[in-house]
Amino acid sequence: MALKLIMFAALFGNLAFAYPLTGYKSYDTGHYDGHAPKPYNFEYGVKDLHTHDIKSQHEVSDGHGNVKGSYRLVEPDGSTRVVEYTADHEHGFNAVVKKIDAPHRHGHGDYYESLHPYEHMSHYKF
Repeated sequence: MALKLIMFAALFGNLAFAYPLTGYKSYDTGHYDGHAPKPYNFEYGVKDLHTHDIKSQHEVSDGHGNVKGSYRLVEPDGSTRVVEYTADHEHGFNAVVKKIDAPHRHGHGDYYESLHPYEHMSHYKF
């Protein structure tokens, strides 16, 4: 048993010296001075008739780390999720999530209009 420990130490002890630990380079803030944050205004939206994927987002930044935005999407059950968020250095990231329920049928003959504008369409119509 002692011979096995000596052989193990001899074989794997060499590896410790063959591959010395290398330190990580520190973060160089001077390198990124030319890439200072800039204000932006971003938005997009999707209305996919085939998959019924309906969503949108809007976001604004003042270039000083303050971000404000919102997004909304229609869930498979017809309800709409709305998220409004802000982010800054003082308060961090904060989001308010709202759910707008889909209209429900109250009887057999009642008509309702879905929040999902393509729900009534057949998948086979072109």
